[in-house]
Amino acid sequence: MSDTPEQSRGVDHMALWDRVKTTPESATKRANVNGQQITSIDTIHMIRMATREFGPMGIGWGYTIEEERFDQGQPYFDDNGALVAHEQTHTVRLLLWFMHGGQRGEVTQYGHTRAFYKSSMGKWVTDGEAPKKSTSDAMKKCLSLLGFSADIFSGLYDDQGYVEARRTEERLERSDNFDAELDQLRQEFKAWVERQSDMLRNKIPHPRSIEMVGGKALAQLGDRASIARLDEQTVDVARKQLEAAKQYGVDRVMRERKEATLAQNEEQQPQESNHG
Repeated sequence: MSDTPEQSRGVDHMALWDRVKTTPESATKRANVNGQQITSIDTIHMIRMATREFGPMGIGWGYTIEEERFDQGQPYFDDNGALVAHEQTHTVRLLLWFMHGGQRGEVTQYGHTRAFYKSSMGKWVTDGEAPKKSTSDAMKKCLSLLGFSADIFSGLYDDQGYVEARRTEERLERSDNFDAELDQLRQEFKAWVERQSDMLRNKIPHPRSIEMVGGKALAQLGDRASIARLDEQTVDVARKQLEAAKQYGVDRVMRERKEATLAQNEEQQPQESNHG
């Protein structure tokens, strides 16, 4: 299959996405939304990232509210069955425009916020900041379509190993002594590989679990190595060590099971002879 005209000119359509996909942990917080724990992104962080890529808001990028409304929600009745009120959800449809590569682009998304609702304590709540929250919600959704904070929207922040890697990356960037911090990170990387290898070789009693844990460690390897600024040769050695440890662990469990079965059979043979 031949290359597209863009590919033949060397255009990288993932360049923007790759630049903005990673979110520092300091720009996130855990939030409870309708009983569900989610990772929330700081709005100002996303605005700053968009400004870095496109220019100041209003010049390089911006948005227009195309629609705004209150949607009627769940009804509530008193003890006599008379209607008391409906919950209200504030909704906006937001068009976000941006300049990229000399062209104007546009994306559209909806934002929603509970504006009038009954709390878990049974009290009626009116959120006076619902319009602002809906606008922020829609704006962040629009930017996510361009790759901004893709790690959060794709669920990577549900992986504690990924969160730890982002935390470590920030630690390095903020360090007063970069070389000393980098050396420490490399020592921590080496120790992490050793811990993972020991666990895969000796600590896990089921082959399938060994495969799962080993796969997860291998998936994290590149990110951890990148943070520690390790060369490809060092990464390859660590990868082979993890793969070998995973295989050793599987072989160990299978061997132990076979030995246990043989021992059990040997115990049963004298009993059968006695009964005979």
